Amino acid sequence: MSTVEQVKEAVEGRDANAEGRGGEAPVQAPLPSRARDVTLFEDRAEVVRVARAAVRAGTQRVVVGGVSVFVDDRMVEARAAGPCRVTAARVRRVLHGDRVLGREEIEALEREALAASERVRAADLALDRATRLESQAAQLQQQWAQDISRVPRGLREAEALERWRVALAKLDASAAEARAAAALARAERARAEEEGQRAAARLAEGRRERPRVEAVIEVDLDVSADGEVSLELTYRVACALWRPEHLARLGEGGVVELTTWATAWQATGERWEDVKAQFSTARPARVATPPRLSDDVLSLRRKTPEERGRVVVEAREQTIAVAGLDRGTRAVEEMPGVDDGGEPLVLEAAHPITLPSNGQPTRVEVVRRTLSAEVELVLFPEAHPGAHVRATLTNAAIEGEAARGPLLAGPVRAARGQSLVGRGKLGFVGAGEPFELGFGTDDAIRVRRTVDEERDSALLGGVKIRRKVKVYLSNLSDTSRKLVVTERIPVSEVAEVEITLTDATGWTVDKDGFVRGRFDLGGREAKTVAFSYEIKASSGAVLPF
Repeated sequence: MSTVEQVKEAVEGRDANAEGRGGEAPVQAPLPSRARDVTLFEDRAEVVRVARAAVRAGTQRVVVGGVSVFVDDRMVEARAAGPCRVTAARVRRVLHGDRVLGREEIEALEREALAASERVRAADLALDRATRLESQAAQLQQQWAQDISRVPRGLREAEALERWRVALAKLDASAAEARAAAALARAERARAEEEGQRAAARLAEGRRERPRVEAVIEVDLDVSADGEVSLELTYRVACALWRPEHLARLGEGGVVELTTWATAWQATGERWEDVKAQFSTARPARVATPPRLSDDVLSLRRKTPEERGRVVVEAREQTIAVAGLDRGTRAVEEMPGVDDGGEPLVLEAAHPITLPSNGQPTRVEVVRRTLSAEVELVLFPEAHPGAHVRATLTNAAIEGEAARGPLLAGPVRAARGQSLVGRGKLGFVGAGEPFELGFGTDDAIRVRRTVDEERDSALLGGVKIRRKVKVYLSNLSDTSRKLVVTERIPVSEVAEVEITLTDATGWTVDKDGFVRGRFDLGGREAKTVAFSYEIKASSGAVLPF
């Protein structure tokens, strides 16, 4: 199919489509509505949308627009205020075909395509003329060669030969000119054909209809009298969520200002402007699926005599998962979704918000509280040669204030004064519970750590290992510092291996093997603190070190 035929077919198809659309039955235009209240959950949102409609007495159906296509059909509720009652409410989705370009742009492309087709037609005529001239020149050359071949050799005089050479040169020049004109016409024809194809492609792309799904809520009303009614629609929609985020600012005097933000996202396609926003940790669901149960196969075998005669000890790094400060342990280190401690909470924005439907995060301040903190410098010499600023706080109201709710788990940004010093995580903290926050490092403290080891073997095969840990502390500032140094020693789980802390004046050890000591370090002072521990293994124990 040529470019001209493609353009004609496209224009005729446009006219036919226009006639077909003119015969369709008119569709009831949806009523405009606005979102009034939005409650965001961890994986969806509940929207309350309001609209007003003028109704007449009798049974009537009202179509409300502005609804996302991701609305849950099963969770739609409708209420009406006025001389009517709601008999049914349902979601209807309509598929539309939107043109990529408008009418004026399409007409401009049509004119461009027609002009391209005219250029193709003109190029075809020029190519036809050039081809005929080229063919005529070739025929003249062939006829001239045949006539020359019939002349006897004896009659070929010098003057005749010169005339023939001149005639041959003229024929060659005419043929070359015809070939050049034909080549130029072919190039122009190819260029015009390419432009016509591009114009036809742009026209086809402009006329292409992109599918667009629009959702509306149809509300059936039983109206008792003419008038105006107010409709309130409540539904849940996907593609919207929120997560808590905190900002902890350490000020003078050990006061921490803790601000909680609700970071919300939505890509529902709805307009949420000046809505009353709430942020809930509840997990709405219609049904719950029980966990799958599977067999846990255990195998048992007898130990060999060699295995019964010795104990192979393994050394492993153990992460201590704690729920807080001396509040027990937790089965998992991190809870999925929003960790609310098992009790649903609802946080409310202080003012109406606008949440754009672009998938970008929007922070909304929900809680601001001031807490008193005990600030100290903690050191973990084995892990890092520096001193960290740690604040120990209690999530409790100051005297005269109302009771405070819990702190939700989430990321926390730490700042000292007006300077941001780092980011971290905050676990769930209930009301009245203590917790810790880190606020970067103190550059004035320098730490160096060494370990000395002595190993003795007993006559009967036992092993005794003595290790001495030395920590060198230096204060480069002029003010004194109070330091909390935390070290660790191995913890034995078998009777064949004993671990004892020795020479540990000023140190304490807990059940997890953490050794802590509190020391005062004056300005421009250096100090060395140390402790020792022994590892005793019986002859039947095989140590991993």
